[in-house]
Amino acid sequence: MDDQAGERIASFQKFRGAVKGPLRLRASVPARHREGNRNGYPVIDINEPRMNSEKDFPENSLYTTKYTLWSFLPKVLIEQCRKATSMFFIVVVIITCIPQISPVSPYTSISGLVFILAVSAVREAYEDWLRFRADVKVNNKPFTTIEPGTGQKKRTLSYRIKVGHLVYVDSGSRVPVDMVILATSNASGVAFMETAPLDGETNLKPVKAVAATQGKTLLDIASLRGSIVAEAPNHKLYQFRGSLELEGEPEPISLDEKQLLLMGSFLKNTAWAVGVCIYAGPETKLGLNLKPPPSKFSQLDRKLNKYVFSIFALDMALCTAMTVLNHFFETSDAAVALGIGQKDPPILRSIGLFFSYFALLNYLIPLSLVVTLDCVRFIQAQFITWDAKMTHGDKHCIAKTSNLNDELALVDYIFSDKTGTLTENLMIFKSCSVAGQMYSDGPESGSLQDVVLEADQAVRPKLELFLLAMSVCNSVQVDHDPVTDAVIYKAASPDEEALCNGARTNGVIFLGREGTRLNVDVLGQPKVFELLAEMEFSSDRRRMSVILRAEDGQIILLCKGADSIIMDRLADTESNRDLLGVTSAHLDTFSQQGLRTLLLGYRVLSDEEWLKWRSKWVVASNLIHGREAALETLSDSVERELVLIGATAIEDKLQAGVPHAIQNLRRAGIKVWVITGDKQETAINIGYSSRLLAPHMHVLKINGSSSDETGALLESLIQDYIHARPLSRTHPLAAVVDGKTLSFILADHKECFLSLVRNCVSVICNRVTPLQKAEVVKLVAEGEDAVTLSIGDGGNDVPMIQQAHIGVGIQGREGNQAARAADFAVPQFRHVERLLTVHGRYCLMRNTKIIYYSFYKNIATFMTQIWFSIFSGFSSQTLFDDWVMTAFNMVFTAAPIGFLGMFEKDLVETIISRHPQVYKFHKKLKLSSLLRWIAYAIYHSLVIFFCSFALFYDDDVMWHGLGTGLHVFGAFAMSIAVIVVTLKLALETLYWVIITAVSMALSLVGYCIVRLILSNWLAFDPSQYGIVTALLHIPSFFPAAILCIVLALLPDFTFKFLKRSAFPKSWYILQEKVKFGIREADRPSNETHPLLSHATFESDFDPAMTQDRVRGSSHLGEA
Repeated sequence: MDDQAGERIASFQKFRGAVKGPLRLRASVPARHREGNRNGYPVIDINEPRMNSEKDFPENSLYTTKYTLWSFLPKVLIEQCRKATSMFFIVVVIITCIPQISPVSPYTSISGLVFILAVSAVREAYEDWLRFRADVKVNNKPFTTIEPGTGQKKRTLSYRIKVGHLVYVDSGSRVPVDMVILATSNASGVAFMETAPLDGETNLKPVKAVAATQGKTLLDIASLRGSIVAEAPNHKLYQFRGSLELEGEPEPISLDEKQLLLMGSFLKNTAWAVGVCIYAGPETKLGLNLKPPPSKFSQLDRKLNKYVFSIFALDMALCTAMTVLNHFFETSDAAVALGIGQKDPPILRSIGLFFSYFALLNYLIPLSLVVTLDCVRFIQAQFITWDAKMTHGDKHCIAKTSNLNDELALVDYIFSDKTGTLTENLMIFKSCSVAGQMYSDGPESGSLQDVVLEADQAVRPKLELFLLAMSVCNSVQVDHDPVTDAVIYKAASPDEEALCNGARTNGVIFLGREGTRLNVDVLGQPKVFELLAEMEFSSDRRRMSVILRAEDGQIILLCKGADSIIMDRLADTESNRDLLGVTSAHLDTFSQQGLRTLLLGYRVLSDEEWLKWRSKWVVASNLIHGREAALETLSDSVERELVLIGATAIEDKLQAGVPHAIQNLRRAGIKVWVITGDKQETAINIGYSSRLLAPHMHVLKINGSSSDETGALLESLIQDYIHARPLSRTHPLAAVVDGKTLSFILADHKECFLSLVRNCVSVICNRVTPLQKAEVVKLVAEGEDAVTLSIGDGGNDVPMIQQAHIGVGIQGREGNQAARAADFAVPQFRHVERLLTVHGRYCLMRNTKIIYYSFYKNIATFMTQIWFSIFSGFSSQTLFDDWVMTAFNMVFTAAPIGFLGMFEKDLVETIISRHPQVYKFHKKLKLSSLLRWIAYAIYHSLVIFFCSFALFYDDDVMWHGLGTGLHVFGAFAMSIAVIVVTLKLALETLYWVIITAVSMALSLVGYCIVRLILSNWLAFDPSQYGIVTALLHIPSFFPAAILCIVLALLPDFTFKFLKRSAFPKSWYILQEKVKFGIREADRPSNETHPLLSHATFESDFDPAMTQDRVRGSSHLGEA
């Protein structure tokens, strides 16, 4: 027993460690631990855990959950209160709890509302529980810490690591905290971290141990005494300022981001590293960048809220009308004579009656709609994730925001990045220009090496310098294949990797770094360069430079960057001008081939220039404030007076299926914009190769050097191409605008620009910054009132993705930052076509049918209460049993429409893929369609009530000679209503699957079972006892039921038949082709349906869309 008790205690302690610790922190994270709320950060004492424990540091736990134990219930209630239906039923529950005015039991209303909230809460809890389980797993992963004083290693759960602890990380392991490195396994103190989980970049970033502690043993480090002063926690991944004071060191040691290992990153190419924890848990860079999952509302939800309020207004009007009519009735002579006149004061009687009707008619708004939509959307999201046709390798589509499933069918504009989104982001060094000579015949296969070996003494040094610049002017990290020991390059940018591989293929091999030593094999000769300074690439600088000391002592600066940047930094010499003219022509040639280009330049520095510049660089590097600005100023000063070396051209191939996908998206009526940072010529050529542009298009180039010039150009283009000659189908318009001009447009000419581009079928924006990408999306979304979708693969695309109504991330080579920030993640661009035209279209069509039918079934059933009021003195007497009404709403009719919402199709997927034009014919939520369904419902309610009324008008006598009564009348009407609305759903079903048919049958069987239970359970509801027996003993029960059902549904069937036969829609024709096996090639060539033949422009014309109808067919679905 003692052993078992010990096991139970151990299990309990493990549970506490896995659950209680994280939950306690999650529920009690103080506001002061959020960014910007600290006045200062406490001093961290090294190897003094007791002193640090007395300071205000949080535990090392992170949470991605949306709720806590304490906030779950209020947050779920607030979320539900955003939905008009939930708010309506909360009011109804309040009213039904007042027995003096409620004609129905409050328990039925409460149970219905509780059911809605419970289902929504269970779904939210399940999704959050999955996040919580992942959090528990991460927060309880064991790591290694170092015992102060002894240097012994100890296994410690992640959430128990404290600020000030010494943390030991092995190669390939995840870093558990933000830590300053004190020592590494490398003699130079350099370690490498992979930050893909943080910023999406798969390259290795170097960090370096503090010089004063590098080389010390674990025992030495565990014996250190000192303190660290760090800046207040902030979310900026690559910014850190602090200072380290150690006993025995005369001066404080400056710390920055180059000594910081970030939580969530992975240690690479380094056997081990030891550091001191600076930030933990919610104050780490990763923790401060975590955002709670967003709550989004789709257009369907917003429209649904409007329609619910409209039905609510109708409900109020009916309540008012019934109250007024009741007043007239009860004050009439007939009512007085019968003794049923008003006894209470008129005002109190009217108020009470109004709220009675309000409680009675609340069933006009379907209680089950919210639950059904939530459940169906969740399953639809799983269908998207499970779609085997949207996979690439081991990657698959991920639907993260199920509320936007139906929004996918409403997209008007797609904004796409180019590199890594339309292209593979797999770069190949294809061509180059060196010393005025173009080399485009096989440099990717090593032909340039032969040219170098055969060149004369005047050309060879230039070629070698060109290849050397390609090889060492980068931030590439070198790894080795564990089997072949071959060199493997890992770079932040695929361009850098391509340049290094290109240089290696042509004889110049970068072998790696040893501290500040760069080892290079130049055409078989090993050479060593000393790295004196490195000025990193950034999206603002758009260039990178290194300063090297060669073996002969010469100091040289090598610089590579965008052509527009490097050209402005070239020395104004005759040789540079001549060479630039030739090279510019080569750049145009490369751009016409769709290649990405860079310029390379160099500058020789004298010892005096270098020492003077270095002294300023050292001072700027040690600044606590203004360091970046000072370093950039110094970089800009030395990256001048460059001598042009040449240009590189890199090929980035289109992803498979991109041209076909873009063509089909445009045939679907979606305008596609490409927003890229490339040169205009490169962007245009990619536009042609991807079918974004076509040869017969008028491509309008919008390039202005000033705001006034841009405005004049836009007005001229509008006059020439829009007003004077309207856009034609045979010669459509496309626009190309550069980033500089776009800045003028966004500042001063938004309306003019929109007037032009709304008439363009395609638009390309080049040389655009990440911020401009988001601004363009915002401009179109607000200016055109359009649904926008943005798609990208890198961190620079996140602003654009978050700005759009729908964000889609590519799971690409630049990591998953875009995919993590998006609502949907896809492996490749081509999958967007299927995501929109198939899944989006199905989801919208299914969800709108759920909404229409939910309103229909409730109005068709419960409008009978209004007709019954006419014959009951407008007294708010209920016709139906309370529990039966609730069960009707939540059980009998909810399951069939739910399954139809999962599996309904109007066209099979292959037909949609061949004819994407059907996407344009949105089956969206329209008021006219809703009114048509309501009209059906009102007619059916009239038939149901008056057929029932006719049957029981003379209080039909049963076999035993007794009358039937009100409850039998109500049971008959409810039974007919359940059958009619179920058969109506069957009539509207286009795609039959077994589970849909079974759910309809079980719905009817379930109703019969509930009726039998109520009919035989006297204690539960005496008013319903014996009802089934009474109904079955009415001689005319079955004939009357059949007649009522036929009268109700015959007009519906007739209308659908006439509509399909006499007024066919385009998708009817496609349905019948599938049904009757008509192949596309069988059609008469001279028959074309106008809707189906419509194309965006001539090259998109699909002659297969024709009017091959089978006359006389009454097919209502598809095979």
